[in-house]
Parts: sequence; structure tokens; C-alpha cells
Amino acid sequence: METKQQVTKRLIIGVVMIITSFVLGKLALIPLFFPGTAWKISAVSIYIASWLLFVTGILLAGIEGFRLATHKYKEYHHKTVHKVKHHSKTAVRHTAKVIKHPITHSKRLVRKATRKKK
Repeated sequence: METKQQVTKRLIIGVVMIITSFVLGKLALIPLFFPGTAWKISAVSIYIASWLLFVTGILLAGIEGFRLATHKYKEYHHKTVHKVKHHSKTAVRHTAKVIKHPITHSKRLVRKATRKKK
């Protein structure tokens, strides 16, 4: 993705702040699942801080920096989700194979283990 804006320290700092705010915003949701009001208060305060970081990042980087940051974040998110889906499918196929043929699978594991010891 090309930007029309010149790469400056303000742009880099702004983009880093925007991406950090995205990550903090998602992480702030985790404490909501824990019991206790202290966890919930900390989650809300982190979430508000992520918005302040986001707005400050946009002010520093400008609209082009915002577009660059969202593009990079979506690209990373897409790769990560794709990897999780792929490995989940592989695990399901492997588990189904083990359930259908448990004895064959056990023998194969024993053969692998004895080969490694030699």
C-alpha cells in the first residue's frame, strides 16, 4: 500500500500508536470474564486509554497513517485467522483418524518412538 504522505517520525509514531490501541482494545475485553469489580474497572480504564491512544495516533499520523495502520492490522489479522483455521482443520482430521483406527495409530507411535531411541 502506497502512501502519499512522507515517512516521518510523526507518521511512524502515530501508526505504532494506532496499532497498539487496536491490540489494547481487544485485550481489554479479557478481564470482563473474571469475577470482581476491580477487573471490570481495570478493563474499562484500559479500553478508554486505548481510545485516547487511538485518537492521539490519528492526530500524529494523519488520515494516510490511519489507512496504513488499519491495512497492516487487517493483513496481520487475516494471516493469523487463516493459520488458526488451517491448524484447527488439521487437528480435527488427525483426531478423527485416531478415533477410527486407535490400534493402528498406537502401533505407529510406538514405531516412531523406537526409531528415535536408536
